[in-house]
Amino acid sequence: MAKINSVCIIDDDSIFVYIAKRLMKESNFCEKILVFENGKQGIEGLLEIDKNKKEMPSIIFLDLSMPIMSGWEFLDSYANAQISNKDDLKIIVMSSSINPNEIEMIKAYPMVTDYIVKPITPSDLDKIICL
Repeated sequence: MAKINSVCIIDDDSIFVYIAKRLMKESNFCEKILVFENGKQGIEGLLEIDKNKKEMPSIIFLDLSMPIMSGWEFLDSYANAQISNKDDLKIIVMSSSINPNEIEMIKAYPMVTDYIVKPITPSDLDKIICL
């Protein structure tokens, strides 16, 4: 598996984040993992990284259901954010929902590369590397 330099997880579920980070490290998926607990922290963190001209994560794993700012609100903010090389970032939406309406709504966001039903698995990581 090719190794990604940096990824970002935006999720308020500390157990999921712990498991995802462990899986990514064990599978040698990436070098660095940046974590934000909600969409507001996520968008502010990405804007700060861009402002300071630091390396942006290649992939953003985004939960939809979070307090303060949901994944939906994050996607709307991200669409309007002034972030360099935004087209190079892949957003992978993660949810425990298999609601077909939700999946269709996600497809309306062109910046979303894929949708993963939680929990994340090694085969999900393999698939993401190939995107």
